[in-house]
Amino acid sequence: MGKLTKAIGVAGAVAGAAYLSKSENRKKTKLQFNKVINKLGSQYVKDWGKPEEIDDAHMVDEGAMTSVQYYNEVQQESQDAKSK
Repeated sequence: MGKLTKAIGVAGAVAGAAYLSKSENRKKTKLQFNKVINKLGSQYVKDWGKPEEIDDAHMVDEGAMTSVQYYNEVQQESQDAKSK
């Protein structure tokens, strides 16, 4: 199933690139995209990717710190092994 998904994705990307290779099609696509953005509202689009709740933001912050702590521990162990 994974190979089929990849093949479909690559075929879609190639078709999209072929479609957007013409200047006229790029202009049409950009115009449609701008219409969608205007309908959604600029404030909604500006907030894409931001957590909506404080708890979500805190959870993301904790996750980020966990990976940083892990990286620091690995670096420290590597330095300790080199110094011995």
